[in-house]
Amino acid sequence: MIWDEERFLKTYKGTESFINGDRETYSLFLELLKDEKLLAHIRFANDALHIPPLKSFVLYERDVLKKDVFCAKMTSAAKRGLGACFGYLYKFIYGGYESRPCWFNDAPTGIKTASYFERRPV
Repeated sequence: MIWDEERFLKTYKGTESFINGDRETYSLFLELLKDEKLLAHIRFANDALHIPPLKSFVLYERDVLKKDVFCAKMTSAAKRGLGACFGYLYKFIYGGYESRPCWFNDAPTGIKTASYFERRPV
């Protein structure tokens, strides 16, 4: 899988502050892209159970790996930026998906909503 940061930044205007200012979170996302097994589980949860990939990612990092990066309130730019990363992944790398917003309400991070991605009808 190839992550094209330049194209991502052109597609999701305003994410520069996330990539440059919240390097730790962005780096965790880039690490996720290298873990095909975990990505397959997250994709299954999205496709079959309509669990937003952002939710799966945050809960996995915090509750399974016990990393403290998602234990504190995130900035608005970080929340939007991480959501945009998953939007780009599903819409442009996997292709054929549309976003569907749903309620997440994660108190530690302050994330209220996240999107799961539904396959577009062919």
